[in-house]
Amino acid sequence: MKKLKVLIFSDCYIYGGSEKLVSFLLKNEILKNNFCLLYGYRKHKEYEIGLRNERILDRNGNYSLILLSNESLFHKINLTSLPTFLKNSLKIPFYFLERFRIYFLWNLVVLIFLLLRTKPDVIHINNGGYPAAKSCNILVWANFLSLRRKIIYQVNNQARDRENFLEKFYDKFINRNVSYFINASNKAKEELIKKRNFDENKILVVNNCVPLPEVNCNREQILKDLNIPNDSFLIVEVAFLSERKGQRFLISALADLYQKKLLPKDKVYCVFIGNGEDEALLKRNIEELRLESNVFLLGYKNNSEDFISASDLFVLPSIRDEDMPLVVLSALGYGKPILSTNFAGIAQVIESNFNGVLIENDKNTFIESLANEILRLFSDQELRLYLGNNAKKSYINYSPESYGQKLKNIYEQIDA
Repeated sequence: MKKLKVLIFSDCYIYGGSEKLVSFLLKNEILKNNFCLLYGYRKHKEYEIGLRNERILDRNGNYSLILLSNESLFHKINLTSLPTFLKNSLKIPFYFLERFRIYFLWNLVVLIFLLLRTKPDVIHINNGGYPAAKSCNILVWANFLSLRRKIIYQVNNQARDRENFLEKFYDKFINRNVSYFINASNKAKEELIKKRNFDENKILVVNNCVPLPEVNCNREQILKDLNIPNDSFLIVEVAFLSERKGQRFLISALADLYQKKLLPKDKVYCVFIGNGEDEALLKRNIEELRLESNVFLLGYKNNSEDFISASDLFVLPSIRDEDMPLVVLSALGYGKPILSTNFAGIAQVIESNFNGVLIENDKNTFIESLANEILRLFSDQELRLYLGNNAKKSYINYSPESYGQKLKNIYEQIDA
């Protein structure tokens, strides 16, 4: 029997969590055995580094596309040390190119040719949020103007509010021409209905998944590389360096605890894994607070799971644009005590004081709450063991096997 052809499409200016989810999908044994998985993506250097690290860059069925977008360019401009006014000035001509729909027309033609070339039975769009990557919505238009195949549209973060009245009509078109939307959490589903008025009956909730690679670099080696004592208490955050991921709040909380001598500086250390637009700002913050010996920015690591596995406490103090972060699921799988924020899909994964600890997303109390819970978890080893054991048991709900079977059922149902 001929396998169903599924075209997966994704576009992001970084290789982050939602892109890792695509790699898990493409490598999922249940899906590989039952479907012919094709993969289209916008070609750019940073993205393909991520694909290479996941060992899917050279797989058969990949289609790298020359799509036009300002996201990657603006991200690179934001990473420079140029003054803000100069950064904004550099963006102006490209902003107008996009505003006058030059990008839209080019991308529409490229995506129509992709569909005509691959002739998929089902299209699976993977988007970081909504509306997020414009090319994801343009693919809906391309399908409407060409093959008119069934579309599954995955939205991995909370939907944003409409910016203008015209978006209402755009959303109606997307809603009408998508068979199913997928969210990882009930909260993300609620936001898609509330903010974008999408059909509730079309939205399916499918838990994210994350495989657990074998640890290649153990805790002892990581502590040695960091040049810190073997009996250190290691706090780890793995995330894009951005305000929404809350690194600066964690730094402030640690600074407060060190200053009050509630945490010993020769015992407690913190590591940030990831890169991003806030890297220079966070580095200055660490230097100003004189925490260079305790807080480390290690940049992107393709073995980030090794650091999660080596941690005594995993922290993700996100404040917005989040749903069900894969790093939280990894921390569950490695049996780590988790400290995170009580919102979005995080609150669906973590039951506070059972398999992790949640703090309220309140800007007036956030740093204080973060500091209090870090101190409590540092001081109570028995609590950490209890949380870690329950975290490991919870992981079964987010395994690749569970995810693959759910997607298999959706693919087969949509093609019926």
